[in-house]
Amino acid sequence: MVTAEEYKLAEREMTLRDWSRGWKIHAAIYGVVITGLTVANVLINTFTDAWFYWFPFPLVGWGIGLAFHYLHGVRWAEREIQTRQAKIERRAEQTRMAA
Repeated sequence: MVTAEEYKLAEREMTLRDWSRGWKIHAAIYGVVITGLTVANVLINTFTDAWFYWFPFPLVGWGIGLAFHYLHGVRWAEREIQTRQAKIERRAEQTRMAA
């Protein structure tokens, strides 16, 4: 039988691992797509009459989203998990009192 503390620790570790993995996947996709957009923009400008370099817009816009994903999923993950577990414990206590 698993104790509540063992369950809480295992759930915390799995959540941290999943959130970190999610951020790494997001960062890899960002790198591939932004590289492709940059190359496409430069090639289009080189071989046509186009002159506008638009690739910084998705680079910065998506980069902001990636930065927030890092903050929430990696940097502040421990705090987020502790907050969530405290809410779950309060809810469990309320349920136990109501029964």
